[in-house]
Amino acid sequence: DGDEVNTHGTDPTDSDSDQDGLSDSEELNVHGTNPNDSDTDGDELNDWIEINNYGTDPTNSDSDNDDLNDGDEVNDYGTDPTIKDSDGDGLEDGDEINEYGSDPTETDTDRDGLQDGSEVLNYGTQPGDNDTDDDGMNDGVEINQYGTDPLDSDSDNDQLNDGDEAYVHNCNPNVKDTDGDGLEDYNETSVHNTYCWNSDTDGDELDDYEEINTYSTLAYDSDTDNDGLSD
Repeated sequence: DGDEVNTHGTDPTDSDSDQDGLSDSEELNVHGTNPNDSDTDGDELNDWIEINNYGTDPTNSDSDNDDLNDGDEVNDYGTDPTIKDSDGDGLEDGDEINEYGSDPTETDTDRDGLQDGSEVLNYGTQPGDNDTDDDGMNDGVEINQYGTDPLDSDSDNDQLNDGDEAYVHNCNPNVKDTDGDGLEDYNETSVHNTYCWNSDTDGDELDDYEEINTYSTLAYDSDTDNDGLSD
């Protein structure tokens, strides 16, 4: 009793002075916690709960050193306070929440087919935005299907964004002149009204470039002068 009163300041009439479920003796001699404070490290988790429910360190507010305190991990984010990277995506929980705005319990926050860690560490894309360059094409599709740059809305620099090339015009977003007829995709689709994927849009056996630049005929009309003979 003298130690309790004179040294530890605990209640000699109560074996658990702070009512945290751990006896004063356990706190002092086993766990190194404060027998007068039910939450020794101030992380909003009771010392007994840390030890018996979560396996966290009741003397360290951030047991896994991920820059989130244990109470926030348990009560606010649903993350594991003993593992830095709860979802195993290659990003620490604290970084996901504080830096990238991604979900530390979801490996692919934006559902674009790329893990959050890969987006940040390998591709430079945003794990919380499934179309980082806003070109109308999902980041995962750019990387895994088309091989386009998810950070550049116009990968081939032909003045058409990658999404429009692939989904609207059926062009190759990696090649300026998809059909190889000498006319860039932008000029075909936006200037001459020809197909970027067919070098002879009107099927008159003259390629589009020849019609426009050599013969001054309409590349989208097989009979420019309407004389009943194809160009």
